[in-house]
Amino acid sequence: MVMVIMFVGCSTIKTNMVDPAGRQMPDPSYQLKIIGEPIGITFYYTSFTMVQDVDGSMISKPTYLDFLTFHEFYAGKIKAVTLTIEVSNPTGIEYSLYQKTDMKIRKDQVNTTEVQTGGEMNRSNQPYRQFVYQLPFGKDVRMVDHHVSFLVKDAEVARIGHFRYNLIH
Repeated sequence: MVMVIMFVGCSTIKTNMVDPAGRQMPDPSYQLKIIGEPIGITFYYTSFTMVQDVDGSMISKPTYLDFLTFHEFYAGKIKAVTLTIEVSNPTGIEYSLYQKTDMKIRKDQVNTTEVQTGGEMNRSNQPYRQFVYQLPFGKDVRMVDHHVSFLVKDAEVARIGHFRYNLIH
């Protein structure tokens, strides 16, 4: 006779992710590893609200966002939305980042028009580099669909996206 004992449990303790340098990683953050290349990519999206500190000064409070979720932001509460990309590139391979953004922009009081922007954002071969991009956020912006392509030798090897949100005014 074989006796099997199982313990099942739940925990409310939040796990803290720490990078190799000992820095706590935002939650959620995402990591990509390029197959065939020694390149690692960590990325996360952040929205910022302004809160009043106990001394009365206004400070920026970050909220880290799930990039798989469709978000709705209220323009009066959220001050900015950013994408942070950290690239670990120990062998110095040259890479580039391209972005594409599809937006619905308010044309007048009732109608919107679709706008597409994009192009190369950065090119690097450094062993470590951090990029912080502010996503479209303004009084005429209504909807945004943003993604970033990671290219090595002019070939797309990874894609971050589609991060989507509505801006409610």
